[in-house]
Amino acid sequence: MNKFVKATAITGLALTIGVATLAPTVSEAATTTGDIVYQDAYKKIVEFSKADVEKVTGVKLTTANVTKAYNQLKLATTWEKAGYTKAQAKVIATNAGYVSYANQLKGILTSIAKNQTVGLKVIYISNAWTTQVNFGTYSNGSVTPTPTPTPGDDTVVSSAALKIKDLEVEIEYKKQDVEIDYEVKSNGRVEAEFKNEFTGQKLKGKDAQVAIEKIFNGFDFQNKNKTQIINHVTSKLNLGKDFKKFEYEVKHTNGAKIEFKVK
Repeated sequence: MNKFVKATAITGLALTIGVATLAPTVSEAATTTGDIVYQDAYKKIVEFSKADVEKVTGVKLTTANVTKAYNQLKLATTWEKAGYTKAQAKVIATNAGYVSYANQLKGILTSIAKNQTVGLKVIYISNAWTTQVNFGTYSNGSVTPTPTPTPGDDTVVSSAALKIKDLEVEIEYKKQDVEIDYEVKSNGRVEAEFKNEFTGQKLKGKDAQVAIEKIFNGFDFQNKNKTQIINHVTSKLNLGKDFKKFEYEVKHTNGAKIEFKVK
């Protein structure tokens, strides 16, 4: 796996994506809460102060009320109130509701509750092949603002969503190949590459990370057998079973390793 440029850590950042099901849009609701710091046909970045979060959730944000506020962020109506379209709000709420990211988003809300200068940053990206939502923090004080990831930027990486140390998958067909590389470094950041010759995708860094995490989101790496692994990966990638070689290796955080090769 290639070594990428180290990125500045993004405090409390959680990432999730969905396949491209929404057309790019810049339409807005009648009212907007929060400050739109950037917007084009494919990306919208909004910063919500503590007061903004309280307004859209209807919850007084204290450390004792973090879970209550978080539960409101899992509702599409909350994001519609914030100024997103119904389609966008549904995607954001769905991502906020993923169990694997609950603690990270609650951590962001806790930071906001403790510090008036910290706010919630929401980055919504929808392009030709993916829709993704990034949650992070920003500060209007002396703290450096959260870096903003952009499509194609392989220098900005995020905290790992997959609870593994390393994953490598290589699938060879008669004319096309698929390769997956996903490595979690000691600081929790991810180095990733994803190549799918069937779709023409050759991704690195953040774009590769979100594509791979989409494939394996919620996947039980510990308890799947060889057949279940092959079926999962080929199904997620819309691939046939007529491969020439399927090679799989995963290393877990406890040191355990599972690997096999099917020809």
